[in-house]
Amino acid sequence: MPTRIQLPPGCNGLDARDGTRYNATKPGGSVVVEDRHADQLTRSSNSNTASGLLSAKQALSFGTRAGRWCTSCRRLWNAWNAACPRCGGQTEAEATSRA
Repeated sequence: MPTRIQLPPGCNGLDARDGTRYNATKPGGSVVVEDRHADQLTRSSNSNTASGLLSAKQALSFGTRAGRWCTSCRRLWNAWNAACPRCGGQTEAEATSRA
């Protein structure tokens, strides 16, 4: 089962020892790696993995296709956030929002 890895800020991807390249869609984004590469990363002595900045066993993150906008904070939250977690204001469905 593939593993999603959150990359550190500014990181564009990962290069595996066997030449496999995992590219992020944006710097600091995430990549999905094969299990064999996730295991290699976990066993790596790389300073990023040793410091905990990069881990193949990070918590699972998920989201929804359509979110809800907080117009006050100008931030998109998940579909179940009827109230903004940051300011407490009401959110609007993404399709109807003008943010």
